[in-house]
Amino acid sequence: MTAIDEQAAVLALTKATHDKPWFYTTRVIAAAGSALGVLDGMFTARDEDDQAHATAIAARVQPEDLDWARDLIAAMRAEGVHLVTVLDKSYPGNLYSAYDRQPFLWVRGGIEPGDYRAVAVIGENDVAQAAAAARALAGAGLTVVSPLCSDLDAAVHEAAFAAGGRTLGVIAGGLAAPSTPGVHASVAKQIAERGAVVSPFWPHIDPTETTIELARIVTCGLADCVYVVDGHPGGLSDGHAARALATGKSVLVPQRFQQAQPWVASADRRAGMTVVQDIDDLIRQAVNLVDMTPRLHVS
Repeated sequence: MTAIDEQAAVLALTKATHDKPWFYTTRVIAAAGSALGVLDGMFTARDEDDQAHATAIAARVQPEDLDWARDLIAAMRAEGVHLVTVLDKSYPGNLYSAYDRQPFLWVRGGIEPGDYRAVAVIGENDVAQAAAAARALAGAGLTVVSPLCSDLDAAVHEAAFAAGGRTLGVIAGGLAAPSTPGVHASVAKQIAERGAVVSPFWPHIDPTETTIELARIVTCGLADCVYVVDGHPGGLSDGHAARALATGKSVLVPQRFQQAQPWVASADRRAGMTVVQDIDDLIRQAVNLVDMTPRLHVS
């Protein structure tokens, strides 16, 4: 069997996942070390839920599902998009260590081994602060991770490029869906040329509230730590911070933000945030965190 056969099996098993989040499927595939092995009933686990899940999804996969998956991989390759699954050495190490890692990523551009030294920049309104942070992080040799949904996100990527850096842009829809990059299509093109546009979704799916939530998993997962510029309770920044903290990521926030927003101070007390005084302090803290974190599955 070829690597394409394994990738096709990952897609087919994911497509057969109806009643649980996709990370359950990721877990059994990674534990088995082979998606084809899961299909062949070779997966065994002490955990009864994992065993039952593996058996259920394998039973749903038909030969035509594997043919569909191979055709999809070939079609996307023809469009300049390649597939990375949890079984591939190129699967990002930061994301691999998250409990809710996704089974596959579609990538336009390229994720490089050095991209584990990455910081996500998240914000809602303060474009100037977000851009200044991205510029400084890129200037310090760190990869910048950000969604690509808002004008602030676009400014983060462009500021990193201006400093000669790389970015990873996480989109909330499929890479083959015209509505996904929307008005930021030109920025997406730059990201693909100087980093990678990443999607954990089926290629033709449009962005929805559900996909936006799932995209947070990948945005936070690709980064070693997360810098939250601003935000409000229940907003995008709150969601990213909660996701990062839940998966053991360090979250950095400006002092003025921590003082102005009670939910940030509350999260600081519950789970631990690092308050930075200014951009210089952000760079010191981020570099220390990135270089001290143990690495798993680094390609």
